Amino acid sequence: MDNNQDKLQGGITNNFYGNIHNYNVINGNATFNNICEKTNDQQVKYTDDQVARALANIVGKGKAIDSKQKWAGAMWYLHWVCNYPAKALAFCAKIATLSLPDNIEYACDYNNIRSLATLSFLNEDPRDLEKVKYSNNDQQAFFQLRSVVIALAEELEKTKSVEVGF
Repeated sequence: MDNNQDKLQGGITNNFYGNIHNYNVINGNATFNNICEKTNDQQVKYTDDQVARALANIVGKGKAIDSKQKWAGAMWYLHWVCNYPAKALAFCAKIATLSLPDNIEYACDYNNIRSLATLSFLNEDPRDLEKVKYSNNDQQAFFQLRSVVIALAEELEKTKSVEVGF
């Protein structure tokens, strides 16, 4: 018998790596994660804690979200990456459930993002910003929200390294 047949006849081993309905399975050990994910070819998974840490790092004077209006950029990205609500009121309600610092400088406020939440380019995937089409009238808003998308994507990537222990 060749080596592969030995493995097959030896039964199922615990060498599965992946995610089954929000359970992470590594070598047969399952753990439940409250994750946000977008299930397509650009699948990404982040816990609410990871999202909160990333947001806390980009909110404040001199940071990507340096005004309440720029939360619309976070809404745009988190909707596409984590399936957060696309409606401003529901999005701010979701953000309110996260473990953000109590003294966060600029809170997510529906009244400040509702007009931006209807911009047509928010219907396009921000994970490929070069392909996003926007009108001349929306150019300034696009570049402001684009900077939030880039900063949030970078911070979320950093949280993945922290979770794995790098």
